[in-house]
Amino acid sequence: MDKSLEGFRWLIIAVLQALGLVLLSQLNQSLATVSLFFFMNGLFVAFPALYLPAGQGLATVVLFSIFYDAGESWSMGTSLLPVMAAFTILFYLRNKIHLERSRVLKPVILLTNLALYFFYTVMAGLRFGFTPPFIFLNLLHLILSLLILQVFAGWLITYHKQVLLMFRVHEGSALRAAK
Repeated sequence: MDKSLEGFRWLIIAVLQALGLVLLSQLNQSLATVSLFFFMNGLFVAFPALYLPAGQGLATVVLFSIFYDAGESWSMGTSLLPVMAAFTILFYLRNKIHLERSRVLKPVILLTNLALYFFYTVMAGLRFGFTPPFIFLNLLHLILSLLILQVFAGWLITYHKQVLLMFRVHEGSALRAAK
């Protein structure tokens, strides 16, 4: 069994993402007074799929899914299927994605975020009804979320990598283990 910190990088990323999800939830709680909402789950799924080995990435997104469902009104495990589907697709496409080019990474995160947002919007629409105000607010939330991700995705990915380096988990070894 690998007892070095590199064997626990999935746990480091899972804790970082749990903290990010808590901060995002607090921001969304504050913005709820003006009917705004930011959705950034694509980032939380894309980083483990692109930078961690299969088992570690899988553990990270499963923990993320459980943590995300705990704060939502639907039953536990509801988001596991779309998160796992997004993870699997990205994991098997990552050899074709040129991660060293920064212009490639943001569109991957934005497309992942768009797909997950679409799933959650359809679920909410089936539950509450697809009324014109519902559709307008969800389109507004989608556009704002994609704009925020476009601006901050590069910084957030770099932050994830720096946290791994802070725990002396070298990015090169993480990428070698991921291939």
